[in-house]
Amino acid sequence: MTSDTAGSHQLSTQQLLKVAQTAESAGDMDRALGFYRGLGEIEPRNPRWAFEAVRVLRKSDRNEEAREALSAALRKWPRASSNPALTRLVPELNPSEAQLRSALREDMPDDSALKRPVIEDDGSSDCIVARGGRKEAVLVFTGLADRMTMPLPLFDRYLAELDLSAVYLRDTKRIGYFNGVASLADDYDGTIVRLKELLVDLGAMAVHTIGNSAGGMAAVSYGLDLHARTVLGFSAPVALTREAADLDRRTAVFAERILGPGVPPERRDLRARALKSRGVTRIHLYYGKDMPEDRFHASAMEEVPCVTLHPIEGLAGHGALFRIAENRGLRRLFAETFAKADA
Repeated sequence: MTSDTAGSHQLSTQQLLKVAQTAESAGDMDRALGFYRGLGEIEPRNPRWAFEAVRVLRKSDRNEEAREALSAALRKWPRASSNPALTRLVPELNPSEAQLRSALREDMPDDSALKRPVIEDDGSSDCIVARGGRKEAVLVFTGLADRMTMPLPLFDRYLAELDLSAVYLRDTKRIGYFNGVASLADDYDGTIVRLKELLVDLGAMAVHTIGNSAGGMAAVSYGLDLHARTVLGFSAPVALTREAADLDRRTAVFAERILGPGVPPERRDLRARALKSRGVTRIHLYYGKDMPEDRFHASAMEEVPCVTLHPIEGLAGHGALFRIAENRGLRRLFAETFAKADA
């Protein structure tokens, strides 16, 4: 803490904020940054101050420091992109569709590449079905932000290019899908039954699952129970144990809910279930090599024969899926994973 902010505990939060804003208006970015960081020390559970600091660093053209600060903030608050107050401070948390398309460049399939219509989504449905022409379907489990780091219609372009049927799911109960999908059934077992019926209706002879962030645990769980051919988990918290919950406090309430009586212990033991699967389902987990929490979760699946770990070099954040797409690799990954074998 700087000498300016050493006595900040004697001031109210509103007084400190006014001092920080006055310093910023005067062009004294270092002083403003010091006060925002001081506010972060006073209110460590309030994400605003960390993202205010990122904003000031960006405004000061201290871009490398801003990237490091943003990475640290996202590790602590991985759902920041779903908070409008924070996205106003750091717009890159929730880029527009045009910005996403620009960032992904040629990795994003264009209209001429699509083999079926792309889904429409207004965010209200917890189950969206797209029918493709192949005898394979992909179940897509969204994370706590209810998207796949990008809006679902953009993500669906990758599957529409491959003419795959897709079922997009949201966890409105906020318990890792372990209590099922609300519009399909009242519980997990009932949801499994309904998904099997959906797959039959789609003419799917093979199923794959994809999950991002909290949706990754569901992709593994449902993938195992549905005997999926492939599971792709991106930044997936698959260690559903007390040790993991104590280490990873990013979504503490969510983790405690999963560890509670509402989820049978044997169901949340994904490692034991994968070991018993005899390799029917191939599980691939992608995560940032330099992201401690995600690396810890992935390590829980080490030495499981049907699991392959894919650490991403240089990624210290929670966005494995978007990093792969940004590096022009998601289109290739899906093409290889879902290579046409049902012709």
